[in-house]
Amino acid sequence: MTSSTIASSPRYDARTVVVGGIQIGAATAGGVVLFALLSRAMTGTAEAIVQSLLVLAGGALVTYWPAAIVRPREVDTIGWTSLLGYVGAVTFTIADIALLRPVHLYHWTWDAIGGGSGFWYLPIWWMGATFLAGVGATVYSYQPPGAGPKAPRLAGETVAIAVVLFGVITGFGILPVHASVVALSYASALVMRAAIAAWQSTR
Repeated sequence: MTSSTIASSPRYDARTVVVGGIQIGAATAGGVVLFALLSRAMTGTAEAIVQSLLVLAGGALVTYWPAAIVRPREVDTIGWTSLLGYVGAVTFTIADIALLRPVHLYHWTWDAIGGGSGFWYLPIWWMGATFLAGVGATVYSYQPPGAGPKAPRLAGETVAIAVVLFGVITGFGILPVHASVVALSYASALVMRAAIAAWQSTR
């Protein structure tokens, strides 16, 4: 087995999945803290731009970082990558409940919707993280071995598609300029990027 083959072989042992998930969860917590603090310090257009950039960066991170860690090639390793994303979401949840909630970092509108409990939306958060990591792993697995660093390139391509979609959606007045619309654009771009990867693999 050559060194290049070893360097591109999937990694899905328990230590890789758990440690990688904890790293992603910690990074997510850091991003949420930054998002919340900047929201307090900024208003108007500047706030919308900064929040949108953070959403794009965060989306790309939780989508392709798990794939960069596991290096999936087939359905089994795509599943392990999804699990790593889930571990990251649970890690963030623990940090959120233990650290961020007690200091009242942000308003808990979601708790009010759930009758004072946040547990109704936690599974949705976990499913979202698993979805992003799983689709990112799928896109990654379609890339040919030895094609160089795949995750940064795929992240850049997905973000570029998201920016175009966001421009179309807001430019035609379908939805307003808002970070949530950026999130919708990114999720749609990711699905499109997966479809492109599948199509390219048949050529």
